[in-house]
Amino acid sequence: MDKLLCKTLRPECLIKKVINLLHHRHLVEECIHNRYLKKKLSKTLISQLTTVQSQLVLTQRPESKILPALKKYIQVLSYYLIKSNRFPSNVHFSWINADINKYLYSSSENENQKKENKDESDKANRQEKPDDEEEEARKKMELMRSLFTFISVLVLAWILSPSSNDQSSNIKYISWSEFYHNILLKGEVKSIYIHFAAKEGEEDIAIIEVHEGAIIKGQPARGRFLIKIPKGFNFEEKIRQVEDDLNMPLNDRIPIRYGYSNSWVMLALQLAIGLVLFLFIRQIFTSMMKGKDGNVPDMMDFLSGGIRQAKFTRVDIASKGSKAVTFKDVAGLKEAKIELMEFVDYLTNPQRFKNLGAKTPRGALLLGPPGCGKTLLARALASEAKVPFLAMAGSEFVEMIGGVGAARVRNLFKEARNKAPCIIYIDEIDAIGRSRGGSASAGGEDEHTLNQLLVEMDGIETQEGVIMLAATNRADILDKALLRPGRFDRHIMIDLPTLKEREEIFTVYLNKLKLAQPAEAYAKALSRLTPGMSGADINNICNEAAIHAAREKSLFVDKHNFEYAVERVIAGVEKKTRLLSPTEKKVVAYHESGHALVGWMLKYTDALLRISIIPRTNSVLGFAQYLPSDQKLYSQEELFERMCMALGGRAAESLIFNHVSTGAHDDLQRVTKMAYDQIKSFGMSPKIGHLSFPSNEENPGLKPYSQRLAATIDEEARMLVTRAFLHTQAVLQEHKEKLHKLATTLLEKEVLTYEDILKLLGPPIHGKKNVIEPHGWEGIMPGSSNNNNTGYQQQ
Repeated sequence: MDKLLCKTLRPECLIKKVINLLHHRHLVEECIHNRYLKKKLSKTLISQLTTVQSQLVLTQRPESKILPALKKYIQVLSYYLIKSNRFPSNVHFSWINADINKYLYSSSENENQKKENKDESDKANRQEKPDDEEEEARKKMELMRSLFTFISVLVLAWILSPSSNDQSSNIKYISWSEFYHNILLKGEVKSIYIHFAAKEGEEDIAIIEVHEGAIIKGQPARGRFLIKIPKGFNFEEKIRQVEDDLNMPLNDRIPIRYGYSNSWVMLALQLAIGLVLFLFIRQIFTSMMKGKDGNVPDMMDFLSGGIRQAKFTRVDIASKGSKAVTFKDVAGLKEAKIELMEFVDYLTNPQRFKNLGAKTPRGALLLGPPGCGKTLLARALASEAKVPFLAMAGSEFVEMIGGVGAARVRNLFKEARNKAPCIIYIDEIDAIGRSRGGSASAGGEDEHTLNQLLVEMDGIETQEGVIMLAATNRADILDKALLRPGRFDRHIMIDLPTLKEREEIFTVYLNKLKLAQPAEAYAKALSRLTPGMSGADINNICNEAAIHAAREKSLFVDKHNFEYAVERVIAGVEKKTRLLSPTEKKVVAYHESGHALVGWMLKYTDALLRISIIPRTNSVLGFAQYLPSDQKLYSQEELFERMCMALGGRAAESLIFNHVSTGAHDDLQRVTKMAYDQIKSFGMSPKIGHLSFPSNEENPGLKPYSQRLAATIDEEARMLVTRAFLHTQAVLQEHKEKLHKLATTLLEKEVLTYEDILKLLGPPIHGKKNVIEPHGWEGIMPGSSNNNNTGYQQQ
């Protein structure tokens, strides 16, 4: 049989089978015996082989099932090609045996160069092949879905629209008189179809079909005409009467047909045809979209354009070619990193915990203010664990269409179970995890999504191997069922960085900049200039400093760039176009001097860094920058002096100008809040006693006390603020000359630093506080002591 098949093959067909056999890896049984190849390898075959493109690469892998059958076949083919004198000398065929791949290739390039290129391309292909296949499959899916939707809409629109054969564009309503004189009497009528109305009260319609080439009113007429037949008008009788008057023979008379409305039947028929075509087209596209695993997309997902699919992000940093983020790259947060490292152990070495009977935690909730590194920690965990990491935002589950959120949750966990062990990360989970309660939200889309999430995390069919991480800065509004053990077993607090952690974070970001001095020389001072700032704020400061240096066309980022960045982040940009009148500028100068002087003279106030009367975006008039302490507990006396410092601006205006202005609006708000907190929350009022009434943010109008007690609280707060204001006025009256000196200097320089105030007022009465002294930047920049924007170091 093999001999017969080879004899019947022409050389041209044989060479095509050779190329098809090698390139597409399809086994052709009739061409595997080399004893027949030798006979068929004639001069014609050689000439046909010379037309093959010289750069063609034909590959066979060792695991291929057809390799044993092709081995001798390729050897014989290459032997005859090499020995043939008729073969061009610029094309070289050779047989290479390798451990990984076996190639029959042709090339006019250097073999060593080709081998190097092949190794590099193989290495790159092995790294990029998984992502390329997934991306190609995703694009193919989207293309097929869009094409399917487009074709389906066109088909349905064509079916449901009036048929072109009806000549609907040529149909025209005419009156009986026009029909009688212009069409009937001229013999242009071919046939008449009378359509009876389907409902009582509607008019019948006569459809007039004219002869081909009919001339009406001197113009060719094509198509049909419609006539509305009034009730009681016998249309056929009128037509027959006209024919009788014209003595028209019976054979030549106009045929008249009758029919009833069948719109519902026609509509049902059109829909049936459309459904059959729809299913047929869908079957074709479904077969085209089958993946390697044979899975077919769900019909609802396919028809809805994939709206029910969870659009998660698979974090696979190694395949992206970028540097992976590890725990070493995350500055600070030591306790949080220790907690998360345990999850890495659960995934990489679960047997160690199972031997002791420990159960793998189902999830961890990252809590804390915005910008503290919750998402960065999740990315680091994805790199450290070296398992699939599926990330999705909480808002991506929410849609207006009912059931979409729950479907996306199911789809996400289904994908995670298929890739187990796997980590799921949901950012801003408060978007779907809000506490259930109240009849208004019962049965809503958010509640269905949350219920599905609860079931997937710890339900009847829950399986191990999937760990869930979530981040939020609104833990107080999360549902209690979501927070219980078995779902989120660990609650990891990511708080604002401490002084040491801020220094580490600054070091990380400063190392990315081109600095005039080592990063350590700036990090320590900057960490003390930025109390209460998050990692995102620190990143912003470093970026603003680099932008400022680039704006100045500097070669390096230096001290004054960081000072500008700190002021910009805290108070905003200088508004040079917003000029104050001399009177307003004087009032602002005394206002800010009042704050500074009272804080300088009292014991339990924050250390002053600088004061300024330059208008900025965040402060219309001026601002004072202080260094908050890390103190956690405050006594009643300490809170009272802080109230006095906040009232220093209003007291200075009243003392100097004998009137007050609107500039103390923010100060009064802070003082009022401090007063009410002492009375309502801290129990520091002897008259109210040791009671605490925390504010209810959800229902601010609902108060858990009587109107009489509310009036007493208001009176106590007013008396406390009045007492603080009088004490502040007394301090300023005692040091009135220093107030004038400080305000006059501030009017001249517009910005005063700690060093300037120290020269004007002398050292603080109660000794050095948690202050910043000038020598913090010493050695960083020559001549820095002459700069008004001098930085400081904490003492």
